Amino acid sequence: MPDNEVTPQTEEKAFKVIIYSDIVAFNYTLPGKDEEESIEHELTIVWEDTLEKFVEAHGADKPYKVRAFRREREQKFFIDQIESETEDLIDEVQEEIANKMKFGFDFSGQLHNDD
Repeated sequence: MPDNEVTPQTEEKAFKVIIYSDIVAFNYTLPGKDEEESIEHELTIVWEDTLEKFVEAHGADKPYKVRAFRREREQKFFIDQIESETEDLIDEVQEEIANKMKFGFDFSGQLHNDD
């Protein structure tokens, strides 16, 4: 991530998006166990408010990046792309948790009968 600066070329473009990365924990408890477990992944997150609100919420030291676009369509496509990647990761984590629930451990093989 860059050093939290808006470049001069960014200032000329009308449509801006603030993005940052964060570690997100997906918590779950396996059947028959009392301990909560978690799977952590780094996600790119779109901040939907002003830069001032971002700094207020996360502090001045939290790395962020400002992406700027000439057209609203480009901005929307970029946001949709990030949301799609996030949904794919969530699906992946849900499948991983489901496999652990079903088999009691991290299962990554194929299920089939070799008869």
